Amino acid sequence: MDLGSRAQKLRLAIISESAGNWPVYVGLEKGFFLAGGLDVEVAITRSSVKHLEALTAGGIHDIGHQAADHIVRAVETGSDLFIFLGLSTPNYSLIVAPKVKSYADLKGKKLGVDGVSTGFALLLRGLLRQNGLEEGREYDLVPVGGTGERFNAIVNGQVEGALLDGPADLIAEARGFRRLGSNLDYLRQYQGTVAATKRAWAAQNEERLVKYIRSYVAALDWLHDADNRAEAVSILQKYLPVETEIAGKTYDRYMELNTFNPRAAVNLAGMREAMKVMAATGQLDPSLQKPEKYCDLTYYSRALGEG
Repeated sequence: MDLGSRAQKLRLAIISESAGNWPVYVGLEKGFFLAGGLDVEVAITRSSVKHLEALTAGGIHDIGHQAADHIVRAVETGSDLFIFLGLSTPNYSLIVAPKVKSYADLKGKKLGVDGVSTGFALLLRGLLRQNGLEEGREYDLVPVGGTGERFNAIVNGQVEGALLDGPADLIAEARGFRRLGSNLDYLRQYQGTVAATKRAWAAQNEERLVKYIRSYVAALDWLHDADNRAEAVSILQKYLPVETEIAGKTYDRYMELNTFNPRAAVNLAGMREAMKVMAATGQLDPSLQKPEKYCDLTYYSRALGEG
């Protein structure tokens, strides 16, 4: 009997194809999920809003990778979602049309985001505010979807700029678009993407969840090994139509900036920063500053033998 016939099915939702999902691609291609007893089925939702709706409703996806602030917001509106892994720090470039030379040139322009008041739009608003631009009076945010959709919106002239992660940002630069800045210019300590699921599902599928955590961390450890760089680049190219040079530069940038959380541990300090940004933009009661409310790390401890 082969591994696939004995593996438990697990439905994973991601928003779009990007280097941020590199550990997932490695887990699939190198067999970490199957070796861990899982048959992982990946669905791409294309929209963080639709993604969260489906994850909250349940029945479509078992677990999802999404920005931490989405889960905080969902819990505060009654959802039983919780965070069990910390995946990455945002590593987004603000890519703009070639004619845009400075932040001042963005006045009166449209900028693409996934959702206007959710996800990494919060970071974009903070970056623009730091550089003298106020939303509503000096620029407009347009919801267009995930990284791929934002890239297309820039290329097609629907918007003048957007935050793009790798390798879309490097591809855009190679096509003549300009990198104006980065979310890291605004805030370096920030828990960005996380893995989340419903408490009810986790309680009924504890073994499956533990297997996923263990397998994901194994794939992430493999990705972080510099000896695997060439193969990691090839794996990314299987999922994204990107040249080897750009894929390699993306790998180097991600490793240098520690984009992926070490061993996928939740960055609680980064969670607090994300919650502060939410509070500053009126999306969270400022008194709510305990990220533990939105996390349950017992599954992580069990998976890695730490508890």
